[in-house]
Amino acid sequence: MKILVTSGATREPLDDVRFLSNVSTGATGAALADALAAHGHAVTLLRGTGATGPKAVREVITFSSTADLEAQLKLRLRTVRFDAVIHCAAVADYKPARVTRGKMSSYAPTLTLRLVPTPKLLPQLKSWAKPARGTSASVRPPLIIGFKLTSGADVAARSAAIARLFAAGTVDAAVHNDMTELSAGRTRPFRAYVAGHPRPEKLSGIPALARWLNRFLGAARL
Repeated sequence: MKILVTSGATREPLDDVRFLSNVSTGATGAALADALAAHGHAVTLLRGTGATGPKAVREVITFSSTADLEAQLKLRLRTVRFDAVIHCAAVADYKPARVTRGKMSSYAPTLTLRLVPTPKLLPQLKSWAKPARGTSASVRPPLIIGFKLTSGADVAARSAAIARLFAAGTVDAAVHNDMTELSAGRTRPFRAYVAGHPRPEKLSGIPALARWLNRFLGAARL
């Protein structure tokens, strides 16, 4: 299968030298890209600036801001027929309302930033991959797998977060993990959900997640 993976954090510029970002390193997405390539898939990785790079995947494109990632996704989904998109990237929920040209003063006693929401990319991925006019109607859109990170969430909060991902009906599967569990230092735990099935499959570590994704993609494409 031809698979597009996104990984790492977006960087939302404040001025020419500063930006807002998050703690994502892109390690999960890079490792997944390598593992899926080892399963025989043709993988393209879109990774955030400074994010961990893959070891085996050769087709790697770098993005910076949410707007840049959106443009890169649109370009590739409209020109390449992917079988699946695995959206691991940690996209900023907010960005500065105004970007300062040059460099903001380092000596101001206070700075006030006004933030505005960024667009949600995950619900739009299928629509960006719609076949061009004249293409056979039998061409299926890519399977979409989203990722959700919570922090200290209980079972109800986790379920609600996953339900929001599936609400638009444009996500086929979702993978959840929680910062509290990641910080505990154990093998990275994941919960994999399939649309229409409320009970997740619990997985331990990237190899287990890659095997689950490989099975899910194969079964979904039958």
